[in-house]
Amino acid sequence: MIPEEVEKRLSNPPRKSVNLVVKVNPEKLNFISMVVDGHGRIALPRTRSGKEGILDFLTSPDCVEELYAILEDLKENYDPSLTIIKDLGDNWLEAVI
Repeated sequence: MIPEEVEKRLSNPPRKSVNLVVKVNPEKLNFISMVVDGHGRIALPRTRSGKEGILDFLTSPDCVEELYAILEDLKENYDPSLTIIKDLGDNWLEAVI
């Protein structure tokens, strides 16, 4: 018989990745992308739309707190328009569209 604790973990598997979609000022997109990329590979940035200022940040669940801290600092000190639109999570079909 499987222990209750193990069953609980198996019924709620860990996420493999976190994919945040972020909207920024298009003029500041490249700088924001480089800042996040330069923080020891906390997240992998990808530009969805340069004209609209839409970026994806793909990260592991272990680095989510650090990514949010970096994004909050960028919003506070560099681009007040920075907004997290949504988290695509492990939905790769939506993530590549």
